[in-house]
This record gives sequence, C-alpha cells and structure tokens, in this order.
Amino acid sequence: MASVKTPVRRRAGQSKGDQREAQILEATRALLTDRGVNDLTIDDIAGAAGISRTTFYFYFPTKQAVVMALLEGLWDQFGATYQWFESSGPDATGLHEHHRLVAEVWRDHQSILRCTTGALDYEPLVEWTERAHERFVTGLAAKIERDQAAGAAPLGVTPRALAEIVSELRDKRFPDLAARSGKSFEQGLEDLTEVVLRIVYGTVAQPR
Repeated sequence: MASVKTPVRRRAGQSKGDQREAQILEATRALLTDRGVNDLTIDDIAGAAGISRTTFYFYFPTKQAVVMALLEGLWDQFGATYQWFESSGPDATGLHEHHRLVAEVWRDHQSILRCTTGALDYEPLVEWTERAHERFVTGLAAKIERDQAAGAAPLGVTPRALAEIVSELRDKRFPDLAARSGKSFEQGLEDLTEVVLRIVYGTVAQPR
C-alpha cells in the first residue's frame, strides 16, 4: 500500500523575519525625515524598530545597507515615469507628465532620496546614483537621436551631451519641487518642462 504524503503547509502572510526587516526599513524611513543618514545610528534604528542592536545585524550589516534597500525599492517607480522616452518629437504633455510623476516620487520619498544628494562616501550609494543617472541619460539620448534623425529636433549638440545637460538641471530641481505644493508646484513643473523643451528642441511648450 502506497504511503500517503502529508500536504506541506504554507505560511500565510509575512514571516517573523520579513516583519522585522520591514520594521527596520520603516523605522529608518521615519528617522530620515528629520536627520541625515550621517546623523543616524544603528541604536537609533534598532530602538525605533523595537529590536535589539544584535537583531539589527542579523538583517543588515550597516545603516547604509538599509538606505540601499529603501532606494532599490524605488528603482521600478522611477522607471515607470520614463514613458516620455518612447514618444516622438517634443510631446510637451508627455514631458510635463513625466516631470509630475518624478516629482511625486520625490515628494513621497524625499527622506530617502536626500541621501543621494551632496557628497557621497558610501560606494554602493554612489553606484546606485550613477546607475540611475545613466539610465536616464541613455534613455533621453536615444529619444533625442531618433528625433534629430526625423528632423523633429535640431542638429548640433550631440544627443548624449544634451541628455547630460538636462540630467544635471533636473537633478537639482526635483528636491525643490518635492517641497512645493499648489500653484507653486504646478508652476515649477511648467518651468522645468519649458526649459527642457528649449534645450532639446529649441521650442516652447504649446497650451495643453
């Protein structure tokens, strides 16, 4: 007679380990709202997460590693804002929406993203920032190259150089936009869209 196998029971929901990791991430996110990562200690994070320092090290080797985990969680959110790269020509409406979406990611997660500004002394953080920069520049340069070939954008400055200029400009604007609201926020989006269109296409935004 064949033996009957006992069904394997699957755990419902998060495991205790998953919950503790989530607690560490959320505690770090909250603490970063009023202090920089350099002013944050592992004891601060552990205390806010309701765990011991020893338990913290079971999940993350450093406080910077927690920040990196938070940043990696934003990678796909930023990627979802790049639909404008697939358009043809200036597409002021699409560019404006791209800027809005990126500004909203910054607004919702500025405590984490502030860690990517200023002087960076943690190599994985430097690498993440460079990787994010390269993804944007490569995507925009490809769009500009297509539009130049189609006669929709003026020739002269190379697509890569134009994309680098735009990247440097916008990287400085989004932290400011994240702190705005209402008419000030909307005006900031309009201004950024107008400037990018002038740089890349030598044109201005048409009424949407």
